Amino acid sequence: MDEITKVKIQFRMEQWMPLIKECQDSGMSVKSWCRQNNVTESAYYYWLKQIRRKACALQLPVVQPESQKPVEFAKLQVETGTSRTGVAVIIHLPCATVEVKEGTSQKTLEAVLLALKSLC
Repeated sequence: MDEITKVKIQFRMEQWMPLIKECQDSGMSVKSWCRQNNVTESAYYYWLKQIRRKACALQLPVVQPESQKPVEFAKLQVETGTSRTGVAVIIHLPCATVEVKEGTSQKTLEAVLLALKSLC
């Protein structure tokens, strides 16, 4: 492709970018917007495709979705107290359920709650 053609395409693309944005921001369907603005749908979609291709060619940085990031767990130091087995408190959270047994140390309970705070 010669230099004049490249400049021409870039010029046309710069003309179409605000038109496409205007259409998308209008809340109208593409068909209605094109009819109202005397633009053919085929031209609209052609330039939309060209603009998207150009954006992809810029090799924008890929952002890793939150769900694919590795989960890190806090290391807890569990202190053993008396050997009672009765449950004193049950805490239901959206992401977990915690059963606090009688005799659980305050330090252990605080560590568990801090770990849950960062997860929930």
